[in-house]
Amino acid sequence: MISGTRNFIGIEFNKEIASEDFDMIIRPQMRLSIAENLLIGIVTGIPVSRENERFSSFLRIIYEPGH
Repeated sequence: MISGTRNFIGIEFNKEIASEDFDMIIRPQMRLSIAENLLIGIVTGIPVSRENERFSSFLRIIYEPGH
C-alpha cells in the first residue's frame, strides 16, 4: 500500500506444474483510486517462458460501496 492512500503496487506469481512441465507468469499490479468508491486496477502478465503464454494486460474496475 502507498501510505496515506488506497493505492497499491504489488506483484503476483501464477505457477502451474503439470507432467514435468513448469509454467509461470509474473503479474505486476497497480491499483489507483479515481473517486471515493471507484478504483481501477492495472495488471500486466509477463511469462517466464513463452512456451504457452504471451505478454498480456488487462484493467479491472473496482467498486467499493460505502460502509
